[in-house]
Amino acid sequence: MASLLRRAVVRATPLVQAQVTKPAASPAAFIRNFATTKAASPETPLMHYTSTQQATSSINHRIFYVNVVAMVLVYDLGTSLLDI
Repeated sequence: MASLLRRAVVRATPLVQAQVTKPAASPAAFIRNFATTKAASPETPLMHYTSTQQATSSINHRIFYVNVVAMVLVYDLGTSLLDI
């Protein structure tokens, strides 16, 4: 059993050393090559965008819950300030 473990360690040592000595790419290389192959503008300009009924109802549904949370917060702060 010990010889099997010893052979596994001897085999794995060069692999681990090869992975450790591999130089990593610098973050500056990624920053320089950002958006060089494609335009940064969207495919559909916003001035020509028309939303579908499903997208509009989805946005309204999400905004409804934001409004509910805001109303509960205002009510809670108001009652705590007025001490009714």
